[in-house]
Amino acid sequence: MTDLGSLGGNSYALSISNSGQVTGYYEDSLGNLRAFLWTRSTGMKDIGTLGGSSSDGTGITSKGTVVGWATNSSGASHAFLWTSAASMKDLGTLGGSYSNASGISDSGAVTGNSTLPGDTVSIAFLWTATTGMHGLGNLGSGNSYGYGVNGAGTVVGASPLNSSLTPNHAFLQRVRQTITDMGTLGGEDSTALAINASEQVVGWSSVPGAQFSPFHAFLWSGGGMEDLGTLGGQNSAAEAINRFGQIVGFSDLANGQTHAVLWNGPNQMQDLGTLGGTYATAQGINDFGYVVGWSFLH
Repeated sequence: MTDLGSLGGNSYALSISNSGQVTGYYEDSLGNLRAFLWTRSTGMKDIGTLGGSSSDGTGITSKGTVVGWATNSSGASHAFLWTSAASMKDLGTLGGSYSNASGISDSGAVTGNSTLPGDTVSIAFLWTATTGMHGLGNLGSGNSYGYGVNGAGTVVGASPLNSSLTPNHAFLQRVRQTITDMGTLGGEDSTALAINASEQVVGWSSVPGAQFSPFHAFLWSGGGMEDLGTLGGQNSAAEAINRFGQIVGFSDLANGQTHAVLWNGPNQMQDLGTLGGTYATAQGINDFGYVVGWSFLH
């Protein structure tokens, strides 16, 4: 592991592109979250806000386009798209006050969630440069949350099954098709966090007899969820997957520590360790096998 540093306090790397650019956020001296872009040549630089005090970079393309959320001058957080040429663009909302972009594909498709008018319901969206932002479906209540998107515009995320907002199930929604409930590993809750071009989906699910915890990382390839296991501890989660099916995330160890992990396939888990502390998680992986995340230092 290589420490990418910070422009202030703690820093968190969330996504890496095939060109090796990294985005995430750091904490400034006032405790505000600030989105950054990191490259080997320039190091870490702050990419600004929409006029407010905070921002967070959640996804990046090979061309260096960053998405995430940022606050505006009114203090509301909106989804943004940032490029070095045009700086930060407000992607707007679905009529409510708030929105958040969680992921972007290399083709420029963006997903996240936005509140509707009245701000009582938040739903997943798909945004493209040609169509703008449009809302997606849900699994039973008005809410849904988009976390990952591939080049075809297929979105994965989570949605409550009823108006009580629990349990949540992972979902997959292809363009102009109905939403698909991806089920669980036998527990009550699940969330899909990432998808690749082959529609391999990863995330986490509670296991039989559990509502939220214990939870395990899963791989879904169209035929149901496959449990990716742990490093001997109770919980694990898969956060990202590349085009070759390599998966990264975190797992608890039997000694109570949590380490970043890499799966090269089911039952092929590699412990990536930490930067010296007892906790680390891998959040992104590119097609060349470079991994980013964050770790306690001590």
